[in-house]
This record gives sequence, C-alpha cells and structure tokens, in this order.
Amino acid sequence: MIKLLICMAGAVMLSGCAGVIEKQEPICSGTAIVGGQENTVQIYGVRKQNNQTQYRAGDPFNWRWVGANTFTGTTCK
Repeated sequence: MIKLLICMAGAVMLSGCAGVIEKQEPICSGTAIVGGQENTVQIYGVRKQNNQTQYRAGDPFNWRWVGANTFTGTTCK
C-alpha cells in the first residue's frame, strides 16, 4: 500500500512538471474560410520557407505552420 502511494505521488509530481507551455501573445491576425464560414485566426509567428510565407496559426489550425494562401487576408506586415 505504501509503495502504491509513493508511486502515485511520484507520478503526480512528474506530471506537474511536464508540458509547461509559456503563454505566447499573437503578433497579428488573419481571416480564413473554415467550413464555409469566415473566421478570425490569431497568428503567433511568421516565416519564409522555400519562397513561401507561412504563419503559425492558432485555433482552428492547432498552432501549426500554414501557408499564406490559407488566409483571405492578414494584419501581418
């Protein structure tokens, strides 16, 4: 019983330290057509890769890098 409690306490301590994500502020926003509806998407980063501009887009793109042609317009400079 004691071993079980020690293991559980260790697991709780390890899980408390795992996956600490720092809060990141959006640098601009964009408009995308998702599911036939116009959505405003927060953009957290901009990069050029293979002569293509990509944006690190928040929800609904799950903070992935997506191409600029995904957006109908952005406020990024």
